[in-house]
Amino acid sequence: GPDFGYVHKEPLFEGAASLDSFGNVEVSPPVSVAGKEYPLGRILIGSSFPACAGRRMTRLVRDFLCAQRVQAPVELYSDWLAVGNVNEFVTFVPTSDKKRFRMLLASPAACYRLFREKQKEGQGEATMFKGTGTARDTKRVTINKVLSNEVLAQQNQYVQRCIDWNRDILKRELGLLEEDIIDLPALFKLDKQGRAVPYFPNTV
Repeated sequence: GPDFGYVHKEPLFEGAASLDSFGNVEVSPPVSVAGKEYPLGRILIGSSFPACAGRRMTRLVRDFLCAQRVQAPVELYSDWLAVGNVNEFVTFVPTSDKKRFRMLLASPAACYRLFREKQKEGQGEATMFKGTGTARDTKRVTINKVLSNEVLAQQNQYVQRCIDWNRDILKRELGLLEEDIIDLPALFKLDKQGRAVPYFPNTV
């Protein structure tokens, strides 16, 4: 259309990585933070921050987003994920109240609370994640098995710490209160490189 345009950037010396993909660029709804208005929201990008080593978005792309200024990018820690995209643990949904939105955060802690509730209600032997494995993966997974898996529990405690670190950043940078956040039950498992993979579909 007559009012459509785009910018094409190609890095000369850096190779594109998973953190350069569209899933690693999110935008919040309009927010007001410390008296400053962001009518078009704020850009959220994932990186290895606060670690000095690890994967980061290509400098060319990051610099381009920062130069835009209007949506003042917020850098989050996403390098703990295998793919590394922010949309794997945070997204937004509209509401009809004064705030106009809620932020959804993936939450292993909420998932474990939910499973414990179901276990107490006598649903411990309920089959979970049917159809998510391969044809060779015939092991039946139940709520009881998930809750008794100590390795999985430790891995998800680590993931929860990573998400909580981002939670504090998002609250500060988007001017959010706890009541503006909904914890979405989610489970992760760590791959051979120690990075997290969603156990079942995440916030995407």
